[in-house]
Amino acid sequence: MGGDESATKAPESDAQEPSMLSSGDTPAQQGPSMGEHCVTDRPSRNLPNRGCRYSQVYIAKPSDYPHLPSKLLLFLSSGTGIHSKNNQLQADKYASEGFLVVMPDQFAGDPAPNTTTDPNSTIEESPSVIEKVKMGFATTAKSFMVDMWLARQTPEKVLPILQKVVQGAKEEFADAVANGGGIYAVGYCFGGKYVCLLGSELPDTIAHGQATKDEEAGVVKSGPLIKAGALAHGTLITKEDLEAVKSPISVACVENDQLFPDDVRSAGQEHWEKEKIEHEVKIYQGVPHGFAVVGEYKDPKIQEAQKSAFEQMVSWLKDEPTGLDVCLYCFNGGCRGERDHSTSHYQTSKHPLVLNIQRSRKKVKRDEPPQKMSKLAIAAETEEDRYDTRTQVRCHECGVNDVDISSGKLPAVIDGVMKANTFARQAEVQAWEQEIIPCEHTLCLEQGPRRTIGSQDLGHCSMCDLKENLWLCLQCGNLGCGRAQYGGVGGNSHGLKHTEETSHAVAVKLGSITPEGTADIYCYACNDERSDPEIAKHLAHWGINIAEREKTEKSLTEMQIDQNLKWDFSMTTEDGKELKPIFGKGFTGLKNLGNSCYMASILQCLFSLPEFQERYFQPQEPPPSTRTPAEDLETQLRKMGDGLLSGRYSRPDTDITASEHSAELPSQKGLAPAMLKHLIGRGHEEFSTMRQQDAFELLLHLFKLITRSPHTVSQNPVQSFRFVMEQRLQCMSCKRVRYRIDEQDNISIPVLVKRKPQVANGSTEGEKRKDEFEPVTLRECLDTFTAAEMVELTCPACGSKDGFSKRSLFKTFPNTLAVNARRFELVNWVPTKLDVPVVVGDQPFDLDAYISPGLQDGEEQLPDDAAPTSAFEANEVALGQLEAMGFPHVRCEKALYETGNSEADAAMNWLFAHMEDPDIDVPLDLGLSRGAAPADANPESIETLGAMGIAAPQARKALKETGGDVNRALDWVFSHPGDQGDFGVDDRSNPSAGRPVAEKAMAGSTILPATFRLQSIVCHKGSSVHAGHYVAFIRKKIPPEGVEEAWVLFNDEKVVEAMSDVDEMKKFAYVYFFERL
Repeated sequence: MGGDESATKAPESDAQEPSMLSSGDTPAQQGPSMGEHCVTDRPSRNLPNRGCRYSQVYIAKPSDYPHLPSKLLLFLSSGTGIHSKNNQLQADKYASEGFLVVMPDQFAGDPAPNTTTDPNSTIEESPSVIEKVKMGFATTAKSFMVDMWLARQTPEKVLPILQKVVQGAKEEFADAVANGGGIYAVGYCFGGKYVCLLGSELPDTIAHGQATKDEEAGVVKSGPLIKAGALAHGTLITKEDLEAVKSPISVACVENDQLFPDDVRSAGQEHWEKEKIEHEVKIYQGVPHGFAVVGEYKDPKIQEAQKSAFEQMVSWLKDEPTGLDVCLYCFNGGCRGERDHSTSHYQTSKHPLVLNIQRSRKKVKRDEPPQKMSKLAIAAETEEDRYDTRTQVRCHECGVNDVDISSGKLPAVIDGVMKANTFARQAEVQAWEQEIIPCEHTLCLEQGPRRTIGSQDLGHCSMCDLKENLWLCLQCGNLGCGRAQYGGVGGNSHGLKHTEETSHAVAVKLGSITPEGTADIYCYACNDERSDPEIAKHLAHWGINIAEREKTEKSLTEMQIDQNLKWDFSMTTEDGKELKPIFGKGFTGLKNLGNSCYMASILQCLFSLPEFQERYFQPQEPPPSTRTPAEDLETQLRKMGDGLLSGRYSRPDTDITASEHSAELPSQKGLAPAMLKHLIGRGHEEFSTMRQQDAFELLLHLFKLITRSPHTVSQNPVQSFRFVMEQRLQCMSCKRVRYRIDEQDNISIPVLVKRKPQVANGSTEGEKRKDEFEPVTLRECLDTFTAAEMVELTCPACGSKDGFSKRSLFKTFPNTLAVNARRFELVNWVPTKLDVPVVVGDQPFDLDAYISPGLQDGEEQLPDDAAPTSAFEANEVALGQLEAMGFPHVRCEKALYETGNSEADAAMNWLFAHMEDPDIDVPLDLGLSRGAAPADANPESIETLGAMGIAAPQARKALKETGGDVNRALDWVFSHPGDQGDFGVDDRSNPSAGRPVAEKAMAGSTILPATFRLQSIVCHKGSSVHAGHYVAFIRKKIPPEGVEEAWVLFNDEKVVEAMSDVDEMKKFAYVYFFERL
């Protein structure tokens, strides 16, 4: 066999072959020579390259570059150089991890002699004696040639080449250098030495590749050229090389490696620890020198070590070991590294001591099927299960990086910090464990005369033939079927009917009773699930022995879990393949904190708009100056903008290893917006809980919070949603008119309900057929929304009781129009969502037909000092029904007026849709009583509102408009953010009091044509907006091409290109966002 054939020899025995070491070091070396693997390629699979090879450099880029931010990685190979197939494959692996890899020809076209680059070479397992002799001679000759080659590869030759490449890379790939805050380097074998040199303060001498300087100037040193480095089984490395290192460094070593001796490595480690150089050293046992380079191995130990070493180096280069600094005075968390918010906090607060916490995620393998969920709870996974943690105390003022943690009060404070729950963990505790408690009706249950109910009487409902979903009244023993929407099975609500007829409140679901004493117990009086501590006794009263019962139906909790598990929008293509995840700027997912999908979908839609991006994504600006960033809305929204738009966090989850059951490419981890959620919900009755909420209600709540936060009107991104609606009232008798304008930031349109005729389809008797609906167009819904309607009023001008015609049209149009589609009706007094398809196309459409023409020539206005008086008298029957349900009189009257004063059902629908209206409890005056002078505002109430940050003019007007009620006045201010208030002559605190106030410009634009196009939607699956699952579909340009826009699905942390689902989802969207073109 010739010398080329010997290159295919397995390197497992490199360290045991003394013939591979030179007998005498050349002057250039002064150390051991290189092993067989340093100058030959290990056979590997013949995989295609993803990179491009040029004459002096090999470049491998991530598939999503430049759309996805990357770090620049300098790849320094072994003696085989840039033409080695294995080196190219190794560089490609780093590119697949998100690095932009540059592998220079550090040998200037002079790789190690007899270098083999054939990936298809085979290993001769048992050569003959003659072949072994031949190989011995070839090896000796080759060793001599390697030593001669090494004499030519000195720092004087190699360093200028590397410095030239570094300079060129900084110019060519400035974005990657800026994103990583510098250049990173990885080296194998020969390249390991130069990782050390590039991470050192290089002497400015010709011996290190620099130009000659004036001897009188002395030795000048330049700083490290790399920000961090990693090396595997280095060669030719000396103690001096390691002791000169200043950059953070990770080292993968071989046990008892003659090419990288233990004493050299140990000396370097001791020096790094003494000088506080951040470092990581891992020793791999039972593997050969060169094991970490790409190549096929049969030994599973070597295979695992190769994989582990690669993960070690990637993890080090991706996540610099800086950790998080927690201030030990105020417990504010701040990052180190490039942005260094820890130092910014110290400069602001002068709090010097911080606890640095460094955590590395333990690797997990994603296997399926997942463990079956059995209750609404999260398994108690501890921090120790998730992470390996290191801590140290640092002092900003003294510059000490390792303060003694046993001194003073530090032990107790550190222990408290480490044991404290994060925002996310606190939320999880509240979120998942569903607490079911008894109520007064179960605790004080009075049962009728004792009797034994025969088994035949427990077989079906007492009012119909249903044999499932049966509920036993614990007070009288009646058996009735449940409500149809519970359990997804048939139900005619006869259990509820029994309650209405008898006022018996407590019932138990027969099929849910277990011998352990658990069962579904429902209290119709509380309208909620309850527990009964005496359930066994109460069942025995009717002759039911709980120990003999067998559970035959799912409990309400189990059905809720099953339903939640099914709230999954299709993540596969038509042929069954999983949709490919998308990564990059603007494609970052949000982790579900537990029923937080409603917030995630709204945030994704908002931050896809240019107004929100310009306002809250300011990467070049320092963070807001505040001592409590967790409680500052501006800080948290800018943090969210950076997270969603920078692309910094939009990467595949490296903590997950794909298996044969999982996707080819894992989804991203997703950001956990725990602080923002806490801040948004603080003090709010609904959003402060971990229950599912209405996404549209959250949108309005966010608009209110953002408008209240400090910024100028031009900076307020909500201003892009604002527009003016104009209402026209016309007396049907004298034809006089009155116009009124209202500023809004959304419209809520009714969806026409057109049920399809039900056709027999083999359904069994008693089974409720699912309703189907005719599709309606968006224009039909807008026509209904803007149509004229009759209202019962007495005209103050002519005295007619014929009523008025009322119609609302657009006075101006916004830049972004938010539309809520109302698809609800009452079923058994419960608001239920209807799946009515609304046809909305991708094509632009204009709204010119819906603009208000304003006062027309020939129209006579109603006198300013006269207002129509209400001739409205509520339907007594409907009013009585609504009040019997517990609704206040004012709300009932208003609901009947708004729905035509006809049926209680329609009024109930209106009430559920307007529960959060700030004026829901304001007595009905139809908004027309402008003639009467409002009462003067109480100075004490003005002062109370002033303490909440509301200016006196706004407080005065709000109090006058709401009859002096402070709480209602506060709501009035938030619902009229553009109103400058009442500058009365009694406002002595304001120098401009009594002066006329310039009329405020109307929000929105009157320019026509008003052309809009659908930009994003929030979709919901489930029978109620307070349950189910929300996702967002957003129109975006997808990298890397990014030429034409396509629909992208944001499903919590999963971000994928929407393929077949989007047209169907547009029909059933809950919130639509239209952009003006």
